[in-house]
Amino acid sequence: MITISLCMIVKNDEAVIERCLNSVFDLVDEIILVDLNSTDRTLDLATKFTNHIHSFDSTQSYEESINYLFSLATKDFLFWLKPSEVLLDESRLKFLQLKQTINSNTMKNLSINYNLNSVTDQLLTRILCRESTLSINKENFDELSLTNPVLISDIEISNLPYTNDNKTNLIVYGKMISHDIQFSPRDLFYYAKALSDDNQYDKAIKYFLKFLRTNQTFEEHNILACNYIANCYHHLNLNELEQTWLLKALQYGKTHPETCCRLGYLFLEKNNYDSAIYWYKEAILNKFNERLKSCNPSCSTWLPHLQLAVCYDKVGKYELAYNHNEIALKYFPAHPSILSNRTYFTNLLNK
Repeated sequence: MITISLCMIVKNDEAVIERCLNSVFDLVDEIILVDLNSTDRTLDLATKFTNHIHSFDSTQSYEESINYLFSLATKDFLFWLKPSEVLLDESRLKFLQLKQTINSNTMKNLSINYNLNSVTDQLLTRILCRESTLSINKENFDELSLTNPVLISDIEISNLPYTNDNKTNLIVYGKMISHDIQFSPRDLFYYAKALSDDNQYDKAIKYFLKFLRTNQTFEEHNILACNYIANCYHHLNLNELEQTWLLKALQYGKTHPETCCRLGYLFLEKNNYDSAIYWYKEAILNKFNERLKSCNPSCSTWLPHLQLAVCYDKVGKYELAYNHNEIALKYFPAHPSILSNRTYFTNLLNK
């Protein structure tokens, strides 16, 4: 039987990498990943499957990264897969049969075309003998160009990307459900997020709960799941459940500014200004998970100061209100409410 190196280039693929590797890790003889400076949980998830993870300067060309990737392989054949791609059960079986029938001693110059199951089926070279002469199709990095003989296989690679288009993501997850593809914890989280973004709040809550039951160790996803559930209940006008899930987020790690701001707003709506002030001050004081920095950054900059200005004004502490509004103004000089507040407090305090 031949041996195969799975070769992949990754960068910020936490939404799909676990699903991809789950579909192929037991079919190959080594897994080699080249990372282009990921800043999310891609590498943490990948280390469950392989220790062969190498860094590459993302400023260099993609062609150079592919050549570097393939130079690290040690097995008879190289299997190039993108993080968004998987092998379904039927293709997994065909892959094993292929391994058993190809003879590396008699077929040194072999590459195999794969049927890419996307919008339109294509034949793309994805498995090649390590000794093959390789060039990269610069117009289509899905494709490898070889001068050697090609064997065509009926194995299908299914491309199931996570994109910036929510409708596309819902179609992809629907396809996974129809093909009985087991959802990874990350799939549960990102499917729930896509449902929430599509205003399917009840269904989103169901999948966020499924995600939380997997007991993941990455605190930022658990915190975000609680915040998303709270947001769903907010849209369903179930304020007590919204508050319950915001408080539950506190169980998963350091208090995060977004959670604090949301709690502050709940108490502000109830005219409970002391409690609102407490939570907005917590939003300012608490350090947060660096991986959550990009999630609603207003909650750790201008927003809690603006809301504290409102709260302190309501309780008659006008100097404190003015000071917090001035801090908010430094973060967001053009915000109309902050500018309006400045005029109000300046006249009130004769500044």
